[in-house]
Amino acid sequence: MIIINLKGGLGNQMFQYACGRAISLRNEEKIKLDITGFERTKNMDTPREYYLSHFNIFCNEIASGGEIQILKYPLGIVSKGWRFFKVKILRQFNIGFIPKIFNAKKSIYLDGFFQTEKYFIHCADTIRKEFSLKEPMGQAAQAVASKISKEPESVSLHVRRGDVARNVATNPYAGITTPEYYRKALEYIGSKLKKPHVFIFSDDPKWVVENIKISFPSTVISSSGIPDYEEIILMSQCRAHIIANSSFSWWGAWLNPRPDKIVIAPKQWIRKMQWRHKDTVPKSWIRL
Repeated sequence: MIIINLKGGLGNQMFQYACGRAISLRNEEKIKLDITGFERTKNMDTPREYYLSHFNIFCNEIASGGEIQILKYPLGIVSKGWRFFKVKILRQFNIGFIPKIFNAKKSIYLDGFFQTEKYFIHCADTIRKEFSLKEPMGQAAQAVASKISKEPESVSLHVRRGDVARNVATNPYAGITTPEYYRKALEYIGSKLKKPHVFIFSDDPKWVVENIKISFPSTVISSSGIPDYEEIILMSQCRAHIIANSSFSWWGAWLNPRPDKIVIAPKQWIRKMQWRHKDTVPKSWIRL
């Protein structure tokens, strides 16, 4: 059995599930999910919740406390000490590609971020299918989907502010996707597409409108009436993508199955320890 420790926002949960699902397919193992961590974020600045139930994922079965305890701490206090040392001292978060994970022949507790398609590119069709919505989109999202479908050169542009903007001094993801980055990305798009229409996705659309000059026709999408899991599908329906250094817009671009899609990503994914993200951005995507 594989127990996947889900944590973080929607994009991170998708990476964690996709990695676990790929291992389960290769090793023919059952999957269960550990969602106990979301309870601990309720009083934090950025509370998180379990989102994957909105998708057609293969397994929505939640692991029991006993099952988690057995796989997470097989050696009891020794396992707890080792996990503490790895995370707090060594700062190992399992972000990049770890090939030996596929060698596991027994039950495992999968804990990390696993932010690379290298884990699941061999079963990409399955992952895309399972990350389709279980229920029809709401009215607001359907209206946007209709508009995107009428623009053959639609471009999703994602700007992440929120928790990043609030902690500029300490957040390692802050200060990467500047207005200058978006200017270069839009210039590149203009050189490749004749009549682009930009669909803006952001948790701070007012900042985008005031700080990023867009010379093409554009539409601001982000709305309280469209939940994150519908926004990520709407992004995937666009022809091209300008993403932030965010797992959310990463998935919005990756779920687009078109072989001729254009995806632009920031050259620098994180301010510190960039090497941890050397596998994050697919080689076919444009780095600016």
